[in-house]
Amino acid sequence: MKKIFNSERGFTLVELGIVFGIIALLFGFATINLVNVQKVTSINSAIDTLVSDMKSQQTKAMVGTGSVAGESFGMYFQSDRYILFTGTTYSSTNSSNFTIMLGSSIQFANSTFPDNTIVFLRQSGELSGFIDERNTIAIQNTQGLNKKTITVNRYGVVTKVN
Repeated sequence: MKKIFNSERGFTLVELGIVFGIIALLFGFATINLVNVQKVTSINSAIDTLVSDMKSQQTKAMVGTGSVAGESFGMYFQSDRYILFTGTTYSSTNSSNFTIMLGSSIQFANSTFPDNTIVFLRQSGELSGFIDERNTIAIQNTQGLNKKTITVNRYGVVTKVN
């Protein structure tokens, strides 16, 4: 009796094509999800920086700084940046203004604050001229649909980010 062994072992071209197709599909889904995570992370990072700067400006208004005690401090919003300033109104010619640029794909979508400005009153830290329903600012990613809105109460506290 003679045994015959099939020495041609391996995968067919169809089997290899199916496996590579499945791997490419999974890789594509993973890549798309990583890009979305980066967009959400960049918005969250911009919000964290903005909220931190708001708290800093409010604290300066409440306790004052070494050279400017008892002054109001504020923030002026433009589409791709915001400017930290001293005083009750924003002046573009003031040399002590400090500009913070948003990321390249991040911008302010909408600001309901009067004149796109927040001013923290000296000592109390409350918002100057606070108007209910005019206390939000929206940030969005220009490369996607991610948009978040920050709501601030009359005391200068961020009450909601959604």
